[in-house]
Amino acid sequence: MFDQEIQRVLRYVARGLGVRVVGAPGSGRTSVARGVISQLEERGAKVYPIFADPALESVPFAGILSLGLKLRSRPIDILAASDILAEELSRPGLRVLAVDGVESLDHESLSVIDIAHKRLGVPIVVTSSDVPFQSASSATATAVLGRWAQATVSIPPLRYEQVNALVAEILDAPVDVDVAARILAKSGGNLRLAVRIVETALLGERLALRDGRWCLNGPTLMTDHLNGTVEGLLHGLSRDEFRALNTVSLLGTCPVDRLVDAIGAEVLDALEHRGLVSVVPGPDGALLASVFPPVVDEYLREHIGSSRRILRRAMTERFAPPSSSAPAAPPGAVTRMDDAAPSIAALRAEMRGNHAATAQYFRSRLDALVHLHYGTWEAERTLANAVAFLQVYWGAPVDRARVQAVFEHTDTNDGDPADVFFFSLTHSVWIVLSEGDVDKARGIMDRLAADVPGWAAEAEAWALMLEAGYRGEQADIGAALAGLRTQNPSSGVTATVRGLLEVYRFHPEAALDVIDSAPGFETLPRFEPVIRGLALFASGRVDETIAYALERRRDALQAVDQFSLVTQSYVAAVGMLYRGLFDEAEYLMGSAFAVGRPGFLLESFYNAMLRLSSLREGGAPAALGGQAGVGARDVGPLPGVGKGVYELVTRRPESADAFDGEASRLIDENLAHGFVFEAAYSALLCLCLLPGPRVLGMVEAIMSERGVTRYDQLFAFARAVIEGDTRRLEQLVADYVPADDGYQVAMLLRGGATRHRLAGNSRATAAAERAVKDFAAIAGPDARFMALEPERPGPLTVRETEVALLAGHRSNQEIATLLRVSVRTIESHISNALRKTHTTSRAGLSELVRELGEENGSATASPHERVLRPRAADH
Repeated sequence: MFDQEIQRVLRYVARGLGVRVVGAPGSGRTSVARGVISQLEERGAKVYPIFADPALESVPFAGILSLGLKLRSRPIDILAASDILAEELSRPGLRVLAVDGVESLDHESLSVIDIAHKRLGVPIVVTSSDVPFQSASSATATAVLGRWAQATVSIPPLRYEQVNALVAEILDAPVDVDVAARILAKSGGNLRLAVRIVETALLGERLALRDGRWCLNGPTLMTDHLNGTVEGLLHGLSRDEFRALNTVSLLGTCPVDRLVDAIGAEVLDALEHRGLVSVVPGPDGALLASVFPPVVDEYLREHIGSSRRILRRAMTERFAPPSSSAPAAPPGAVTRMDDAAPSIAALRAEMRGNHAATAQYFRSRLDALVHLHYGTWEAERTLANAVAFLQVYWGAPVDRARVQAVFEHTDTNDGDPADVFFFSLTHSVWIVLSEGDVDKARGIMDRLAADVPGWAAEAEAWALMLEAGYRGEQADIGAALAGLRTQNPSSGVTATVRGLLEVYRFHPEAALDVIDSAPGFETLPRFEPVIRGLALFASGRVDETIAYALERRRDALQAVDQFSLVTQSYVAAVGMLYRGLFDEAEYLMGSAFAVGRPGFLLESFYNAMLRLSSLREGGAPAALGGQAGVGARDVGPLPGVGKGVYELVTRRPESADAFDGEASRLIDENLAHGFVFEAAYSALLCLCLLPGPRVLGMVEAIMSERGVTRYDQLFAFARAVIEGDTRRLEQLVADYVPADDGYQVAMLLRGGATRHRLAGNSRATAAAERAVKDFAAIAGPDARFMALEPERPGPLTVRETEVALLAGHRSNQEIATLLRVSVRTIESHISNALRKTHTTSRAGLSELVRELGEENGSATASPHERVLRPRAADH
């Protein structure tokens, strides 16, 4: 959970520096402190830990006494205690002081530590609140800390992937995307709150285990069991502050200047200081404030709704509700940026901010939009109102009943032809995604062409794209598109279809020409940035891709446009993964996950990001990729849309030849469907991860056919690695000309070492490992790498191992009774063990776990299994 923060602290301590770990209450700073202490002790250091308790803040020497030093034999005063502590700290070996919650440490203990530190200068690791002057004692602690040489490590709010991993660990089973997103949103990224929300949701039966995955079981996670936790957050508020917080909750997200008029600047500042109000920039740059964390807002709203009717009416009459309509996205002129550094720097600054509050603000505005447009349609079921609702639903989380009602009960007669087309187009995609029936979707577009002849060309173009995307491109599709004569060139429909198909075919310059020459994109405006971003990437302009997509993503956040938020996050993440910027890419994808599963038209992009976020070893948990579903095909038109590469990489190879054969099969299948872009970049990824001759030959042929020469250096490295030509490899490293392929070359050299290691060729392995080091010294990119190692089972948890051993000869009910847990818990353990070991049967799982235990020389049989194992006489 906090490995990066712990490692940063350890690096500072190794340099003899003290470290201040800063975080909000409940952020996990105590977990970081415990992790640091544990690792220091494992490395042989002697750590003197003090965990300050607010209840003992007024008890003299409480902190020092908790160290167990021999103070009883003499009168206790500050100087005597500091002498004893200094004597302890001066002994041989690394000595480190650790104080968790320094703002709650009693003054006497703080003085003792300060004096001892002045004498010896030993490293001190302290954790403290992110509000330094919250009380007199915290102000004193801050003043003392200012005299110590120290580095600062901040604990930001949890990100989506961290919440997903945390919840899966607590529940001992994978969780649905929406569960993790909802917990992140309600907790505001606070570790303690997230844990408590999970615990109370289980108590209140708001979570249910379905098909081995925890899913929502009701409209909200809020239960009465959580009230005590929320009331604890509100403890200590004055009457004026509590009344003001109620007002902020009642008004909802509101401009700061209006709140200043309503409750006063001093009270608002006090609430923000306590972390109970968050401030985010609005669409016009104005600051907007709301109650934070959102679970507090939900608690207050329920309280006001049931018992504060006078206050609710007074506030409603005094203030008009903030507008729930979203501003139109600003026009997106193409931004040419050869250097993506400024955009990436801005993203990293965002990563350090309160992204949980931003996600909650986005969700609340999107919910208001959906409610507004659906309510308008319910009041008057016209085609125009249906189209306005469906445009929002292209990105918003889907209520299937609402969508079906709109399609079934909207009168399309006498509507505007452009609205009829958009309605039918959306209906066709809904049919494909909900029923998988491409023929039925094609029928919808054929009827549209017959009923509205002026839009026949657009209807045919869209039908061809559906068939190309879900069945694979037909040989004559280019001729069919060229023969269409549109009467609505400014709609951009035929240009969108042609542009997407050119991207699929790996003709990026042709795709850019198509969209640049289009008169407009009035009907499908949000597709043009997707095509442009993907075409820029496919043409090798990766930095420009990243800068362009990040700018469009920023516009989408302001415009409450989840379609563009997801698609541009996807485009930017693909570019960043290509550069090895895994942390930034995973944050982008996590921020898209945090606003909830999006509308049905985004399913393929969303699932692609779930898979891409699970590729890196040690990155986002593999459970994210598993949430993309099993219904997808092995191949798809864009990176991550098909599940084949994800499964190949996460399954881990049995051998380099087996990996090469499976990868080449996937590339062949992509080519057979006309997905040349995905074939090319899947081949590049597989070649760099574990070089093989078949994949090399295929990707060279694709690039040669398309006239792409920017990978010639990479292919030369690949041939030398595969052939084990150590002299040639050394020469290539020495002669390397810096180019955009630096990250790919570095990854390929690592993959080459793995290839020879699998083959048992120690000489070639050593040469490849030398090449990795030499290349890093010459042109090593500042990036993270994926690691592809031979397939190995596990690791299973202790309980999963115990259940796996019993699963071969006992039913779920028998195991549940024996272990005193529920049958659902046993089902979850078996499902996890099957997934981790890649076995397909209970008997095979049990046998594999037993064999692994015997190989390791350990007694794999649990006490239960030794008692219950069938005896020979029983058969």
